[in-house]
Amino acid sequence: MTTVAWIGLGAMGARMAHRLLDTGLELTVWNRMPARADALAAAGARVAATPADAVRHAEVVFLMTAGPDALQAVTEGPDGVASGVRAGVTVVDMSTVGPFALARLGAALPPAVILLDVPVLGSLAEAEAGALTLLAGGPAEAVARLRQPLSALGELVHLGPAGTGAAAKLVANFALLGTVGLLGETLAVADGLGLPREITWRLLDHTPLAAQAARRRSAIESGVFAPRFALALARKDSDLVVSAADAAGSDVRLARAVQSWLTDADSDGHGALDYTALLRHITAPPSRPEYSGAAVTAADVPGYSWGDGCAGWRLVDTPGLSVIEERMPSGTAEEWHVHDRARQFFYVLDGEATMRTPDGDVSLPGGAGIEIAPGTPHQMNNASAGELRFLVVSAPTTRGDRRPLNRDGNRP
Repeated sequence: MTTVAWIGLGAMGARMAHRLLDTGLELTVWNRMPARADALAAAGARVAATPADAVRHAEVVFLMTAGPDALQAVTEGPDGVASGVRAGVTVVDMSTVGPFALARLGAALPPAVILLDVPVLGSLAEAEAGALTLLAGGPAEAVARLRQPLSALGELVHLGPAGTGAAAKLVANFALLGTVGLLGETLAVADGLGLPREITWRLLDHTPLAAQAARRRSAIESGVFAPRFALALARKDSDLVVSAADAAGSDVRLARAVQSWLTDADSDGHGALDYTALLRHITAPPSRPEYSGAAVTAADVPGYSWGDGCAGWRLVDTPGLSVIEERMPSGTAEEWHVHDRARQFFYVLDGEATMRTPDGDVSLPGGAGIEIAPGTPHQMNNASAGELRFLVVSAPTTRGDRRPLNRDGNRP
C-alpha cells in the first residue's frame, strides 16, 4: 500500500484528500487549522502534528496551499516538509503559486527528492467528483508512476518539464479572469449608453462573450455569488500573472486592469465571495466616486437650512454626482422627491435613522447605508435622541427637491 501525505486541507484540498483516502491509500494529513482534519481522521486518515511529521514516512507528498506565502510556511523551517521528507520521495505541488514559488520549493527540498507541479482546473464540485483537470509538469516517468492515484482526482494532462504546469495554470486563470472582467466592463458600457439589460443580453448572444454571459446572468440578476473560487484567491492569482509577465518582459495591460479590478473588489469586502462578484463590483460599484474637481475650503461649501432646524452642505456638485452632508434635529423627518434618473445612497454617520419606502421601514444605525432606486419615494426619520448626521450621494446628480416635515411626519 502506498503511503501518502497531504498538506493543506482548505475547501479544495480536503475534498481531494478524501478522494485519495477512498482509493485505499494510507493517508497522513496536516493542516494549519487542525479541526479541518477531523472528517478525514474519522474516515481513517492519520493526523500529524507538523508538516515534517506528516511526510517523514510518506512515499508521495501532496501540497495544496493557498499561495506562495503559505507554501513557503509549510515547506521551510525546522517543522517544514523539506526537513522531514526522505530521499526518493515524490513531492506533488498542486497549489496555484506560479513558477517562482515552485523554483524556491525545488531549491528548499533535498536534491534526491522529485518535484512535480500539478495545479488543477476546476472548483469544489469537480474536486468532490474527481473531475478536475490536472496540469502536470515534471519528468514523464515520474508523472507516469503517479497516474493511478492522480486519476482519482481527475484527468491528468502532462504538459512538459518541471514548471510547465505552474505556468500553464497562470495562463488558464488569466484567460478566465480576463473574460469575466471584459464581461463586467461590457455591461457597464452598455448601462452607461442607456441600453436596457434585456437588449444587452440579447446582443451578447451574438458576440464571443455569449457563453460567459449566459452562464453569469442569473448571478448578476440575483446578486448571489456563492463562493466556489474565492475572489481573494483570484486576486492572488492575478498578482502572480502580472509578476510572472513582468519577469518575462511581457506587456500585459489587460492583465493589470484585471488585477486593479480584483484588488479594488477585494478591498471593498468581496474577497470571501465567488470571484464572479467582480461583475457586481464593476457594474454597480460602491457609491464612492472619485471627484477630480478643485478642492474647496469649508467656508466655500454651499450651505442651506430649512424647517425644524435642518441644515445641509453640498460637498460635491457636478453633472454626474452630488454629495450632500445633512444634519437633522431629533424627532424630525424629511421627504425626498427625486428625478427618475437618479440613484441615491444614504449613509448614516452618527445617530440612528429610519428610512421609509413603499416596501416598509428600514432601520439605519450609525455606519449603515441604504440605496434608493430611481423614482422611489422615501422619507428619512431621525430616530436618535440627538442630532442625526448623514450623507446623501446622488448619481447622476439631482437637485433633490425637498420639503420639510413636521415632527408627526406631515407636511406643514
